[in-house]
Amino acid sequence: MRTHPVFLRLEGKRCVVVGGDEPAAGKVRACLAAGAHVTVIAEAPVAALTALVEDGRIALERRGYRNGDLAGAVVAYLSTRDPATIATLRAEAERERVLLNVIDVPDACSFFAPAVVARGALQVAIGTGGESPALAARLRRDLEGTLGPEYAPYVAILGAVRRRLAASGERAAVLGRLVDSDLLAFVRRGERAAIDRLLVDVAGEQCTLARLGVVLDEVA
Repeated sequence: MRTHPVFLRLEGKRCVVVGGDEPAAGKVRACLAAGAHVTVIAEAPVAALTALVEDGRIALERRGYRNGDLAGAVVAYLSTRDPATIATLRAEAERERVLLNVIDVPDACSFFAPAVVARGALQVAIGTGGESPALAARLRRDLEGTLGPEYAPYVAILGAVRRRLAASGERAAVLGRLVDSDLLAFVRRGERAAIDRLLVDVAGEQCTLARLGVVLDEVA
């Protein structure tokens, strides 16, 4: 099945998750991580979801799905195999122009949720067009061993330099040099002095860790 890969900006947007099982809870956590406002509709939510309600992080409607529940949403997830519920919710999603993912029912989806490796702002998404989620999960595990936690502060540094040099015509060249440098190795080893020397040499005096506002211990 052919797809077009994108990264959605969901911060402050309404997302609806219909279903209260563990797969649904995983989708809730993913939406929260993107900054979405999440409403869960479930008669019997798992403990992970009730804990999020108690923490004030999500809204919960303890009932089954009703037509109209997707109004105002950008994205919706559904965790059920009931054909009638799927058909009704698909119709509303199309009518309301809501992106819909029915977990483990590829033919009912308007988008597929990829397997994701996340390291701070860095996200690597793996999709198989709904053909083999198991393969996507396996590739994610392989990448998790390759992309270590050092990539979170590494990307944070690159992003901070990019913003600091926003008005500079040399920005692209500077960032290219940093990507091709030993910066990642220095971050991996926590060598702050070496990082600062490299940043100053390549990007200028205004690009030390302190001046960029990057604290390695906080973003690692």
